[in-house]
Amino acid sequence: MSEAEILSIRNELTGLVVSVVSVSFGMISAYIAGLWLFLREAPISLRLLAFTLLSCGLAFMGALTIGLNELLIGTDRAWSKLASPASEIPGFGNARPDWLHGFTLYEASALLGSLAFGAIYVSLAYLTFIYRWPGSTAGPVRVST
Repeated sequence: MSEAEILSIRNELTGLVVSVVSVSFGMISAYIAGLWLFLREAPISLRLLAFTLLSCGLAFMGALTIGLNELLIGTDRAWSKLASPASEIPGFGNARPDWLHGFTLYEASALLGSLAFGAIYVSLAYLTFIYRWPGSTAGPVRVST
């Protein structure tokens, strides 16, 4: 594989990673809006369904991210096999800066992403099933015949 091919693949994969993160945050934002507007007063069956759909969507995005990570690591391996890259880039994310306490940039970003999404997921579960929202935004339901 040539340097240009590796850089091209790398740029495409980086775009896919950004897309996956954007879609994940979009799903979470839509769920938060739905939680605030509708789900907080919905019956438990509807809240379970909505949370299950969110969980499936986030699980899919997580699996996709794992696959993309393997491809990114593959480009790093291919890059390391180049004798002397013209761009003089030593590597893409395998550096271990002192301020990361022994983690590579890849490992630190994966850990940070996992912690952030885990905290968000647990928070949304709490808000969906345990938290008691103050007041009510829905008026009384009137059925006229």
